[in-house]
Amino acid sequence: MQNKALYRNIQRLLPAFEAAARHESFTRAGEEVGLSQSSVSKQMMELENRLRQPLFIRGHKQISLTSAGHRLLKAYSLATSQVIDVLEDLMQERSKQQIVLSTSTANGAFMLLPRLAELRECFPGRDIFLVTWDPQGIEPTGQVDLALTFGKPDLAGFRTRPLFPDILTPVCSPEFLDKNGPLQGVGDLLNCELLYMQAQHPSWVGWRQWFREFSLELPKNHQPMGFNNYYNTIQACLAGQGVALGWLRQLGNMLELRRLVTPLPQFLQTDDQYQLAWPADRTPEFPIEPFAEWLIRQYGGVIPGFPASSRR
Repeated sequence: MQNKALYRNIQRLLPAFEAAARHESFTRAGEEVGLSQSSVSKQMMELENRLRQPLFIRGHKQISLTSAGHRLLKAYSLATSQVIDVLEDLMQERSKQQIVLSTSTANGAFMLLPRLAELRECFPGRDIFLVTWDPQGIEPTGQVDLALTFGKPDLAGFRTRPLFPDILTPVCSPEFLDKNGPLQGVGDLLNCELLYMQAQHPSWVGWRQWFREFSLELPKNHQPMGFNNYYNTIQACLAGQGVALGWLRQLGNMLELRRLVTPLPQFLQTDDQYQLAWPADRTPEFPIEPFAEWLIRQYGGVIPGFPASSRR
């Protein structure tokens, strides 16, 4: 207890010491810390007495540090800079207006990252921390402010804002089609290498369900090449390894760049929709409509060649 009291008494003298050491003047140090020149001089004498060694060399109208004074100033300056760093971090954390935006890996890679500048314009003055989480895109720790998901969220406690359904049709790379096409009808797909993603959620539509919409069955001995992640499925498709079932809203950027093509006119429109979801126990501290309107404008319009109907 005595040591703690001693150190507290010394600590109260350190601001004046630092100012005097920096200015090399008790007078200017006093002006900075709100003390008279004589008060600063007395405090420095008290500090030296407590440390039992001189900190200043006192000359005519000038002071300078001893070696012990330099050591103390260096240590105090380092400690002060660390305190300032922590204070700045705390102030930034308090003032930071960060939005934790969660979505699936594929949504992030194909819908958001290609247009990141436009995404940021939807949240002016805010920092965005993008989290990807499969299958639905809602990171489950409860730290999410907003999520772009497909289908109704599995997790309880979320409010949603519906956006638009998707359109499912086969996609492949132009190189694959040049080598293996053209395809004349849905049945021709059975002679192609089909790439599929293992269903991880009831909203997911796979090849078997898609073929049934056109009164065809995938043969039981047919073994498509499978993935547990749609992003990887599309990467294999881009590499010319086969035909994937394309979610056209999600793959709009790939279609615009002609990295993927749609070899057939047949398509299926989903019953489920893309949604924005946010925790129901708190009102978002930012408007979500600019983001919703941007998504609808960018991805919800008519896709050339695929008019809005359930099937063709």
